[in-house]
Amino acid sequence: MFKTMMLAAGLVCCSMPLLAADADSAETRAIFLRGEMNNWEAPKAQQLQQAEAGVLSVKAALQASHGAYKFKFADEKWKGDTTYGVFDPTSKIELDTPVVIKSGYQWGDIKFTPPADGTYEFVLDRRDASKVLVIVKKAG
Repeated sequence: MFKTMMLAAGLVCCSMPLLAADADSAETRAIFLRGEMNNWEAPKAQQLQQAEAGVLSVKAALQASHGAYKFKFADEKWKGDTTYGVFDPTSKIELDTPVVIKSGYQWGDIKFTPPADGTYEFVLDRRDASKVLVIVKKAG
């Protein structure tokens, strides 16, 4: 009986990392707005929330006097499949204009210059995996 219990406990313990690995995927991992507006950290207040299936968003207060804010979307550990940036590091996001971004470490920072002080909504649209979009709009 003792051997059976130990065997069962061993199987449960050994399968736990597999269960945890399944829970940690690009689709389930928490994504954050990380950039100059929050010292590239991943604060809970900057975690993107699901607005609809495949669309995540978060709001952040920005100051026009700062100029262009550099940022990315990424999980807490900067994993490649959930770190989103742009191919052209000189490009800038315009207000209300969708821009294609990519996941992976090799992509540059995204840049956005707020036209005025205020709260802006950062939207990550992952509905089409071949065309992931970022949109920045004035929060209403």
